[in-house]
Amino acid sequence: MVCREVRMVNEDEIRARVEAADRERNQARADAAAWIAAEVEKRSKLRAELAELEAAIAAAVAESASIMTLAELSAFTGVAASELVSTPEPGSGGRAVRQTRAKKVAPRKRRSIVPPASPDSVAISSDF
Repeated sequence: MVCREVRMVNEDEIRARVEAADRERNQARADAAAWIAAEVEKRSKLRAELAELEAAIAAAVAESASIMTLAELSAFTGVAASELVSTPEPGSGGRAVRQTRAKKVAPRKRRSIVPPASPDSVAISSDF
């Protein structure tokens, strides 16, 4: 039978191992946070650009109303009229928000309410 001697790790080695593990984790966290921040900044710039584009399209469509109808513009461009006049809602990130029709919902059936039993009608047994 071979008996191995167990080498105990001293406090300095433990600290070094923990610090190495923390360095890797901290670097990964910093990389992820930096990437996300950069992408959010790109998104903000794109939203601003999109808002400018939406405003330019809306102005051009309004200006063209004096020389053609919206239906004609739609036919000429191949773009649905709803897309030509859609305007983004504030806070929607520049996306046009389409209105949905309300669904008809049948009224809920009411449940019959059973009054609680009176204390006089409760049977108590001591046969336990």
